Amino acid sequence: MRASARGPFQPSPVTVIGDGSSEVVLLDAVSRGSVPAFLALVDRTSAAVRAVLAEIPPGHGRNEILAASYLEVWWLAGCHLEADLDVTAWITGIARRRVADAGIDPPAQGERLGPGYAELEFAALFRRPVGDPLWE
Repeated sequence: MRASARGPFQPSPVTVIGDGSSEVVLLDAVSRGSVPAFLALVDRTSAAVRAVLAEIPPGHGRNEILAASYLEVWWLAGCHLEADLDVTAWITGIARRRVADAGIDPPAQGERLGPGYAELEFAALFRRPVGDPLWE
C-alpha cells in the first residue's frame, strides 16, 4: 500500500475564517490549531461566558476561571464537532462547571489575587497581555 503525498497525519486545509463563519466552523478550525479562529470564537462567546461569571466579584478568581474555561475549549475542540452543536452553550457549560468546582472563597481583607496559571497560559499561548480587556 502506497502512502499519500500528504502523509497520514497532515491536517486538512485551513478553513477561511470570516465574520459569517458559524461557531461550529470556527470550532473545527480551532480543533486544527487555528489561533485566529480561536480568537474569533472567544470574541463571539465571551459576553455569554462573562455573564456566567458575573456573580463572582473581581479579584476572586473570575479571570482564572475565564482563562481556564477557554483553555479547555482550545484543548478539547476536536472532541465536540457535531454539526448541530450549540458552541456557546457548550462553552458556558464549561464555565458553569468550573465555577461550581472552584468553591470560591473571598480572599482575606486586603489580599489581592494575582494572575493564576490559566491566565498566564492563555496570555502566552495567544499572545495577549495578562489583564486584556477580555477579562474585565
